[in-house]
Amino acid sequence: MTQQGAETRPSALGHLRVLEVVDDMGELCGKMFADMGADVVRIEPPEGVATRRVGPFLDDQPHPERSIHFWHYNTNKRSVTLSLDKPEGQKLFARMAETADILVESMPPGYMDDRGLSFSRLKEVNPGLVYVSVSPFGRGGPKGHLKGGDLVGWAASGYMFTTGWTWHQPTRPWARQASQAGCLYAVSAALAATYRRWSSGEGQHVDISLQQSVASQVEHDVSFYVGDNVISGRRNNDHVNGFGGTKVIQCKDGWVHINVGWSPRGNRIVEWMAEEEMAGDLTDEKWQDAKYRRANVDHVVEVVTAWAMTKTKSQFFHQGQSRGLECAPLNSVSEVFADPQLEAREFWVDVGHTDLGREFKYPGAPYQFSETPWSMRRRAPLIGEDNVAIYENELALSRSEMTVLAEEGVI
Repeated sequence: MTQQGAETRPSALGHLRVLEVVDDMGELCGKMFADMGADVVRIEPPEGVATRRVGPFLDDQPHPERSIHFWHYNTNKRSVTLSLDKPEGQKLFARMAETADILVESMPPGYMDDRGLSFSRLKEVNPGLVYVSVSPFGRGGPKGHLKGGDLVGWAASGYMFTTGWTWHQPTRPWARQASQAGCLYAVSAALAATYRRWSSGEGQHVDISLQQSVASQVEHDVSFYVGDNVISGRRNNDHVNGFGGTKVIQCKDGWVHINVGWSPRGNRIVEWMAEEEMAGDLTDEKWQDAKYRRANVDHVVEVVTAWAMTKTKSQFFHQGQSRGLECAPLNSVSEVFADPQLEAREFWVDVGHTDLGREFKYPGAPYQFSETPWSMRRRAPLIGEDNVAIYENELALSRSEMTVLAEEGVI
């Protein structure tokens, strides 16, 4: 589906202007605002932000304008170059903040304050500004001054301690999940603060901690500790409750995710296996005892896997669904691209990169609005692509002034 260029369509957040001064911790926040229609202006140093140098790169050619990572997290945004280390840059930023609804920053603690761009300072020029800070530990407490990134937030939350295999050191999950969790909370909190501003006329500081964002999602680990003083550890493929929950089981051509617990649904799996004479001893009465099942979980997995290996993922899924079982195939990326469900919902979007004379397929939004549909308005910006639009058209700088600022390394 091609949506690029659909600027005339109504959008959910088209009335908002967002300024973004972020590293990799905060990029998703601005992307979510931009993809829902907000005018997001990314502030970059003259050489471009560091995430432009994060791979993979188009055609495996490292270049700040060819980072596929940057492309993904910066769709629908605009870009201006501006050095916040220079006094003139700080003044220009404060002028931009005068007309902004939301500011998102994820710079190291003290960075914005040291440059005269704190919430208290910018509130003087824009009392309605919603100022969002995303950091590893939040802006207070004994660790509030510490620098860090996604891995720090994940490890400090307690979640990483329980992730992985019992015979292996704790494992970091793929991608920047702590940062993404923080950004999800940041967007929600920023919109709540914006809603409150409609009645009060006042903005506020929204302080997001990656540690707290992930710690709020540790499921039963907190309950076990508070209730029974039990410290949960890594549990391989098991749910936190131990055996009786879900499992990833190998089959003929890949893997499937199923519920093998001895609930009514779990019993259906054993009944299915018995029909095919592959249940082994799992029909014995002893397996109805929860403690016995947990103590002998490896045997259950062995028997179920031997049976599952006689089926393809597709066969397992469709036959399991017909029996009312909780099961799903583990799709590869190529299978996700070919998924008819995603095609029917027009999830994949073709995005033109006119500077390259090429078009690429992007993942779209995971939501659909009935009245204000999501759209891909533009690809990620080039470094400083919107300098003229912002500095000349909005801030009324002349071309000669812009030339001088560029020569001085301000823009």
